[in-house]
Amino acid sequence: MRKLFILLFAALASATVCLGQSTAAPTNQPDSPRIKPPTAAPGNTASNKGKNSVEDMLIAREKEVWEMIRKKDIQGFSSALAEDQLYVTGDGVHTKAETVKSVAEGTLSDFSLDEWKVLMLDKDMALVTYKVSSKGTVNGQEVVSVTHESTIWAKRGGKWVAVFHQDTTAT
Repeated sequence: MRKLFILLFAALASATVCLGQSTAAPTNQPDSPRIKPPTAAPGNTASNKGKNSVEDMLIAREKEVWEMIRKKDIQGFSSALAEDQLYVTGDGVHTKAETVKSVAEGTLSDFSLDEWKVLMLDKDMALVTYKVSSKGTVNGQEVVSVTHESTIWAKRGGKWVAVFHQDTTAT
């Protein structure tokens, strides 16, 4: 469980959503069915004003979840996750119950989030990626990590919940 919590600084959410991956490179053709990466961070330009309210809300939601982890608000953290969420780490695939338990066992003392990207998959689903630098303790030992994170958020029953989360140690 210690290793799970170390990786779980990224512990936000998971999903039962299966997304197909294309090996073809994105294209700039307007009629291309391939998903194109975002070109700017949400809300950073005047032309984006109002267009990215969902993207901005999802970034705010990620920040909220991290604060819940830091404050040990386990009930709030749990409510941000879909019941069928999955969390993928270097040591396996974890359920919501396993994710919540690991967060409850450790302490997150400090974190910073940056390098945000949001990709809308459809009107009710989005992929949010970012970089995390974090400090905390597990079993009395200090843990410092830098990870790249990704969360898939889905709108279910009128509420955005994290259905999938994955983290990778930054090198």
